[in-house]
Amino acid sequence: MNRPSPPRILIVLAHFDETRNPRGRPDFIPQGTGHLFLAGAFARDRVDLRAYSEFHDGPLVDEAAFADLDMLVLTGVTAAFDRMQHLTAYARTKSPGCVVVAGGPVVRNLPVSSAETFDYACDGDVEEMQAVIREVFGEWAVSETILPRFDLANWRGPVSYIETSRYCNFKCSFCALTAEGRRYHSYDPAYIEAQLRNAPPKKYVLFIDNNFYGNSKDVFYDKLEVIRSLWREGLFQGWIALVTGDFFRDPANLEAVRAAGCLGLFSGVETLNEAQLKRYQKKQNLVVPQLEAIQTCLNAGVAFQYGLMFDPSSQTIEAMQEELAFITGETTMPLPAFLSLTIPLLGTPLFDECVADERFLPSAKLRDMDGFTLMTRPLDGLEDVALFARKLSRLDGNRARILRHCLGFYRNYRHSLSGRQMIHLLANSLRLALPSVLHRHGLPTRSGSDENLTYVTTTQPLGPLYTPAFRVGEGFRSHFAPTMITDASGALDDTIARNLEFRTSRRQRTGTGIEHSSS
Repeated sequence: MNRPSPPRILIVLAHFDETRNPRGRPDFIPQGTGHLFLAGAFARDRVDLRAYSEFHDGPLVDEAAFADLDMLVLTGVTAAFDRMQHLTAYARTKSPGCVVVAGGPVVRNLPVSSAETFDYACDGDVEEMQAVIREVFGEWAVSETILPRFDLANWRGPVSYIETSRYCNFKCSFCALTAEGRRYHSYDPAYIEAQLRNAPPKKYVLFIDNNFYGNSKDVFYDKLEVIRSLWREGLFQGWIALVTGDFFRDPANLEAVRAAGCLGLFSGVETLNEAQLKRYQKKQNLVVPQLEAIQTCLNAGVAFQYGLMFDPSSQTIEAMQEELAFITGETTMPLPAFLSLTIPLLGTPLFDECVADERFLPSAKLRDMDGFTLMTRPLDGLEDVALFARKLSRLDGNRARILRHCLGFYRNYRHSLSGRQMIHLLANSLRLALPSVLHRHGLPTRSGSDENLTYVTTTQPLGPLYTPAFRVGEGFRSHFAPTMITDASGALDDTIARNLEFRTSRRQRTGTGIEHSSS
């Protein structure tokens, strides 16, 4: 008996842009890849499959995209929960029989709300998608091995994205992975090789692990051997990875990654303030003095990138500006790849701390947990901190210092870094100094809509996505109401409290999500 026409599947990486940019960020690195890994759970050529990234291409508002769907699969960070509800309303309006599947951090942190909204609220990893496909369609629609479907992406950039491990072996107080509590583990070398051979050839590879280094040197070196072999084979041009601060404790690690084709490393510096690092429980950054680690990395011929975070609820504006002044004046380290406010993500120790200390602002919204909107009561005046947040992502007012920094950095490392490494790092610096010239939808930049933003969650406008792009069923109107973290008095919202209580009790019952290696 012949099967009917292939089921029509739409997989969406849901995303809210913090500046309400409607065009997406196609030139930003890294891109999200969760939708492509999920697509790999479906058997090739047996389903009609489309994968869409709202981060890359902007909000999906095409009415035709939601017509005649058999399944909608959603993934995204926790702040994108409202956006997932919007997309669910669209799919159920245009395709009433559509099965809606959602997973990722949002489902783990909001299990009650997710179960009420989606047909399948997946608490597990990407492999759980195979079980859902099997139950809904049958074994014939399931892929034996999950390899990311890069062929479904419309990227034209020079980078491929590969994952060699899952989760992290540290417990930073602000990190979503700490909230999830899953045990860090590395992939089998054969699966790493399969991913690399599956990716488009002759590109650069960005390993998107949360901790490429991990907690086993033997496993790390086994992984490097696979990568080194394929790099020498000419499969890719070179690679970049994220490592934790303890990687720099052993100088041999830098020699090993460079010999395996490494061009650059990213590490979560977060702050150069030791007291803040301890507050963030970021003990791995205290193993080696951070400035020393950065200089050693660059002098070894490996580019170094990092991000900075600022917490106005525990740092004064003066202290934050002093740190920025030091960094823009210190030419032995590059300027940060990004700057943001610390986000008290759901379920993290930092979130619990903010709730206990009544630090959240009134009418705080989940969608504002984006790193650019102030969520907590600051030490300084609200208006002054909002202005600091507005200027932060672009280092407004520091153009002359940034240009001087570029010259000094070039002089310091022109002999140790290659031309392409230097160009990449200096381009990042110039992006901060001249965003209107170099910006191509990569990072937030000033726009007309930006002028309407307050950068304070209590008054921050929701933006146009909370108005349906086309007519939806009357029963889905509630899908376009914002999920609140706090009420008008600043108290924790009942819905959020109910979700977090359920999540905690389920973990205690099942024993899942409570082990977390920190070796």
